[in-house]
Amino acid sequence: MVQVKGIIRSVLFGATMLAGMPTIAAAQDAVSQGGAATNASSDGLGDLVVTAQKREQNIQKVSLAISALGRDGLADLGRQDISAIAAKLPSLQILAYSPTLTVFNIRGVSQNDFADTQEAPIAFYNDEVYVSALGAIAGQTFDLERVEMLRGPQGTLFGRNATGGLVQIVSAKPTRALSGFLTVTGGSYGQIATEGAISGPISDGLRARLSFTTEHRDGYIKNSTGKDIGNSRFYAGRFQLAGDVGETGSFNLKIQGMRNDKERNGGLYSHRSAVANADGLGEYVGPNDNPFGTCNGCDMFGYAQAGSDPYRVAFDGPNSFSRTFWSGTLRYEQDLGGVTLTSISDYQYLKKLYGEDGDMSPQSIFRYFTAQNLDQYSQELRLSGNSDRLNWVVGGYAIKIISDNDYNTDLSAIGLDEVYGGRLKTTSLAAFGQLEYSVSDQFTLVGGLRYSADRKTLDFTHMENGVVDFTFNRASVGKMARQSFNDYSGKVGINFTPNDDTLIYASVNRGIKGGGFGTPAFNPVDLSTIPFKEEVLTDYEGGVKLTLGRTTHLNLAAFYYDYQDYQAFELIGIALAVRNKDATIKGLELEFNTRPVDGLYLSAFATYLDSKVKGVSLPSGRVADTRMPQAPKLSVGGLIRYEASVGDGTLALQTDWKYDSAQYFSTFNAPVDRQPGRVVGNARVSYAFDDRKWELAGFVSNLTNKEYRLYNLDLSGPFGFTQQTYARPRWFGASITRRL
Repeated sequence: MVQVKGIIRSVLFGATMLAGMPTIAAAQDAVSQGGAATNASSDGLGDLVVTAQKREQNIQKVSLAISALGRDGLADLGRQDISAIAAKLPSLQILAYSPTLTVFNIRGVSQNDFADTQEAPIAFYNDEVYVSALGAIAGQTFDLERVEMLRGPQGTLFGRNATGGLVQIVSAKPTRALSGFLTVTGGSYGQIATEGAISGPISDGLRARLSFTTEHRDGYIKNSTGKDIGNSRFYAGRFQLAGDVGETGSFNLKIQGMRNDKERNGGLYSHRSAVANADGLGEYVGPNDNPFGTCNGCDMFGYAQAGSDPYRVAFDGPNSFSRTFWSGTLRYEQDLGGVTLTSISDYQYLKKLYGEDGDMSPQSIFRYFTAQNLDQYSQELRLSGNSDRLNWVVGGYAIKIISDNDYNTDLSAIGLDEVYGGRLKTTSLAAFGQLEYSVSDQFTLVGGLRYSADRKTLDFTHMENGVVDFTFNRASVGKMARQSFNDYSGKVGINFTPNDDTLIYASVNRGIKGGGFGTPAFNPVDLSTIPFKEEVLTDYEGGVKLTLGRTTHLNLAAFYYDYQDYQAFELIGIALAVRNKDATIKGLELEFNTRPVDGLYLSAFATYLDSKVKGVSLPSGRVADTRMPQAPKLSVGGLIRYEASVGDGTLALQTDWKYDSAQYFSTFNAPVDRQPGRVVGNARVSYAFDDRKWELAGFVSNLTNKEYRLYNLDLSGPFGFTQQTYARPRWFGASITRRL
């Protein structure tokens, strides 16, 4: 009943906004204030303006591997979670453990530890602000100007934990003229969603923008022993106030909040029985096999999920998720006469509760709970300038993160109840600078350096069956509980531009990610295995960007990663740990887009990866070289969009498809961790009336209803099963949009 009331509120709110918009004076879309680009609504790659190097540049002029989606490209995704952007961007995989954690993987680089304290080597930024908490990412992608994805180490200018690249979202900014929109979407499983914004001047030199989004839907995983799982009760809002300070200064104040309200969205799993092989790695149990002496096809506890449909389960719970997130950002920019001062101050707060039915059965054998309270403070100051031949930027950065985390691995049914957690404090200071100097009209040298000093302090207590069996803090283990990491990242490169339509570049980039602490669910006995070292990735890369006839763009890149002390998450039996391993990744990338005739837009991308993790100690003790997790050898994607005038408006037809070859979900490369190759497609049709104020659209995501996994955890050793998270099934939807 509460959910029904929430849906009604969303519909009434959307209908009220929609009805009120025609009474507001119409105005032309205005140029956004701040870093937003005037043409960022383009769905093409070559036309986009991005801020990958802390200044506005056409994407074809940026000497690094970067892809972006503008407003139209984002709108075409329909109402999906953030993992949907992987269908449109090359070399990107997204690991989503429901909204509780979102982990990006670019070119095979990621970190698959599901502990709330971990930071990822693929950084996430919102308007140039680093978001450390993996549980704060989902839900922020509303009312956006664009999404940028930078591949390869970005340690110089972005710095923190951008070892393998980053994803940055850029929110739409307050406008100098009145503008706005409202979209109401209905979809499968009772989905009702809204997204909208109103923006314009308040007075001379002062502008504001109010944005919001909501989503309510039923669960798409049918549960025969309880309420369906995978529902949504989500609300988010963003308020921005922008203004001019004198003739040469400007500011933008942004307040943002998100709320997931007691969703049944924890542990979106499908059960599959598995048994450990000679190497201790899981293999599926056949329907007529009985390796545990319980029943045919069953796990160690005598349970097998009925049928083969991964979206039909029998869970006794809890499968719960609640989250509150707030952030406040103040960006100030001042022209000092040939030099620009930029200050970005930010605060973030996250409170999150999560529970899952770990055994994925009607029995109460294994339950897993987490709770997180996080505060993050950051400040960046930088100076930048340019002349005929020189672009430069220097700056400093500071961040403090305090994360209180509690965990409960509840195995009371078999006599074990593990309660553990504590506080992790992280502080970091950095100084950075980068310059680009044109030695001639055709050659430009690029150099950058960043020095970072990290300090992490852990205060951790572990209890088994109500008794403290170990602590890990400065009092008990001394300096081991306070780790410091001081190191540099940097870039050296050369650009060659033989003409205005060609950019050829080569570079060496060094990225770093500080070490940290694992989160042991059980007593590891040897406490020295809890800390892990920093990782260093050196990228040797070259590429070419071609603009062909003003309507076509072709980008190529080749790279070699020397990955030292890669932070690999491993599960051996019931022991969780992060261990440092050396790795290499070699790859090729291609991006292509063209408008061959009026109304027709074509794009394609392809990535080839050859990855190796060296010296992986399997649970049996055998040492082997394996492939990086989520690193398919081949990924190929494409999009076709055709627009034509029909009646009084414009009809648009679009479809996009992506192929990923087989990949693994862990460094062990267990048989149950292997996800076979897949092809996934989406389709969309829209009709915009002549003045573009009204638009109707229909879409289908996962057009062929392909069943494929986004995540797998091999628990064959201790429990005889594996936890599998599948991508959402085929999803139908339709939307109506009203623009001012």
